[in-house]
Amino acid sequence: MSARLMAIITFKNGIDKYWKKTVLHAIGIAEKELIRPQLLSMLDEDAPQIAVQYCVAIARIARWEFPLVWPAFAEELASRVHVIAHELDSSVDGNRRRCYTMEHNALYILHLFVKMLCERKLARERQALRSTAPGLFSVVAPIYARRIAQFNEALHAGDSEGSQELLKSIRFCLKTLRRLFVHGFGDFESADAIVHEFYVATVGHQAAFYELFSGLPAESREADGCRILVKIILLYGKIHLEFQKFKAVRFITTPAVVPLLRWYWQQIQSEAPQLTAVPLERSGDMESPPLVLERLVIQGLELYRGVVKNMFYLADDNGQMDSDVQRCRLVIDSEILTAPFVAQMSETLMCHYIPLKACDIEIWQDDPETWIANEDLDHWEFDVRRSAERLFKDLVNQQRDRIVPGLVQALQQPSINSSFKLDGLYTALGLCANELYDYIDFCHWLRQHPPTDSPMSVSKWRIAWLIGKWVP
Repeated sequence: MSARLMAIITFKNGIDKYWKKTVLHAIGIAEKELIRPQLLSMLDEDAPQIAVQYCVAIARIARWEFPLVWPAFAEELASRVHVIAHELDSSVDGNRRRCYTMEHNALYILHLFVKMLCERKLARERQALRSTAPGLFSVVAPIYARRIAQFNEALHAGDSEGSQELLKSIRFCLKTLRRLFVHGFGDFESADAIVHEFYVATVGHQAAFYELFSGLPAESREADGCRILVKIILLYGKIHLEFQKFKAVRFITTPAVVPLLRWYWQQIQSEAPQLTAVPLERSGDMESPPLVLERLVIQGLELYRGVVKNMFYLADDNGQMDSDVQRCRLVIDSEILTAPFVAQMSETLMCHYIPLKACDIEIWQDDPETWIANEDLDHWEFDVRRSAERLFKDLVNQQRDRIVPGLVQALQQPSINSSFKLDGLYTALGLCANELYDYIDFCHWLRQHPPTDSPMSVSKWRIAWLIGKWVP
């Protein structure tokens, strides 16, 4: 094993150093002609460390040779993936493990190849991606659909080993389809029906996988199969986020997106009580129950933030809207950001997501200066509270007429019993200082609502932070 591993690492490093024809002691053309036909003939390598190095070496050769020197590589690789998938579908139990290994390796090479194509920026190279994407998508998407169906069958049959192998295939398919779907089609409207069907299917598949994961006992969620399941669930989220980022108009006008956003909001709402389940007074004795999948909540918050404030959905400086913006605004205003939903979203964020939790307070207490410095860093996409703060701030900025009156009314309440609600209200007042400047006399309000003693001096600390937001 060690000798084979050293051999494949040496081979990969040799590719890096000597495959380019411009380097000293480059591999000769005749030697390259001997190497190329054999590259896709050893996909049955079952040692994970060796297989990874082997796949990376092939992808690096393709990076330098496709499409000028080796224009048929994409077609040959796609054909090989198709044949291996067919062999797996018709394989018997004795040969199935080998077929799974070959499929995983072939799909991993295809993922690395597509990733490399998406990283290229020159017009000629981007054209190579778009000319290759339809063929690759038509090969991988049916494999993905079959593996999903086979996984459901294996799950009902209680085949845990087969289910785990199928999850690996599904994950590799998704990693490839994600980039092809987002970057591989210049005119998304004219893409084949299989592309649109794939995206519609991902909405239901993500919900089904998440339901499966959330139903598992907490102690079994660290198993290898569950980790793959988590990666698959989050991969769906990456597809949605990148679709929104790179094709914002098409994203919001896709019929499947409204049910998708509603599903994400259901998960955000269902997880909200967990964040404030333990009062701050008892945070030293009890721990809040963990979220089922924190990163899924963050993805949902980011999706809504991309809807609330997105340059593609707003009028220009003169107040004019083209036809695309009008279509987007119609969907957003009538089906997504309705008045009742905006009120519900602002209340959920303010009462559960943006208040400080016990862990935040402990860090603040230990090193206040570092905590404040970290708050200003651009790492919000890894933290639920900071993602919620950005969403709340943008929501108030874009929906000022709907939110500000209720927020001002809440600020005039004489007392609030919940420390979480009090901190959420103070946080909202600080985050939205610019929007609230014309609606509230902050100095008068501060005199009328002096900070009171609270668990771990949360109120006094937040007032100090709040004054810093309002003072020029």
